Amino acid sequence: MKKQQITFEFFGNEQENDNTSETAHHTDDALAAQTLPETTDTGQALTPFRMRQAALKWLAKQNPCGIGTKVATRISKYQVDVAAFWSLPAGARRRVEKTVLVEIRNNRDHCWPDCSNREAILKKIRDLKAERTALEKLIRQDEPELKASDTLFEEYECWDYEKSRNPQYHDCLAKLEELQHSLYKGSRLELIRQSQTADFIYVALPEGTIHADELIDGIGLLAIKDDLEIVEIKPPDALICNAQNRNHIVQNIAVACRKSLLFANGVNLSNDRIFITNPPRRRRK
Repeated sequence: MKKQQITFEFFGNEQENDNTSETAHHTDDALAAQTLPETTDTGQALTPFRMRQAALKWLAKQNPCGIGTKVATRISKYQVDVAAFWSLPAGARRRVEKTVLVEIRNNRDHCWPDCSNREAILKKIRDLKAERTALEKLIRQDEPELKASDTLFEEYECWDYEKSRNPQYHDCLAKLEELQHSLYKGSRLELIRQSQTADFIYVALPEGTIHADELIDGIGLLAIKDDLEIVEIKPPDALICNAQNRNHIVQNIAVACRKSLLFANGVNLSNDRIFITNPPRRRRK
């Protein structure tokens, strides 16, 4: 039986320049080499509105049961640009199975809080992550017992690196955790993650803006191309999110879409007034 999609978002919000991200000093440093698909120049700038359109399209392709924009992760604070959820029948009701949040950043400077030595910290983080990858390869050779025994396919191998006897590896993890904490502590992204209302969180930016290793562990990275197609550069880790918190974000999605739903049906809100008008119509081609 085909899953019914509940449509919360009827119209995109008006185009505006969302400036909810932290600002930081400009940088002249070149990004680390990375292989990303070439973009196609459409002649239109990637404005916050167009990037939100791209994120909505990318999520819509995954057939969510509900989707909304500017969704609060608390009661009213720390809104994310796009949120979606998926649910499945559970007896006579439905059960929320997964929630996804997408934070959109306009440029590199909006990715981190204001920090005088930010670029130096980011370089150290990239270097430590490269060292971690090399040490994990060594652990797989020296400590094969750490491999999960129930893995059937090599591409889905799971290793318990935390139990490694390699002291250099644990020292690398400690340094990496300390640097990431110093860079992201109190940031908007960290506060959103601490809400524990999402199973997965992504940051979406124009293609080539940052290197995947510069993003904090656990958060996925989406690259938005000029033609509004999205490439998943880095998959997110599954985060801690219980059923109560999933239901919380689902309700906030409905709250965020209330005005759009009323407008789509010709009910307008203006200050303390509520009045009925003709519903909006699509332009005829």
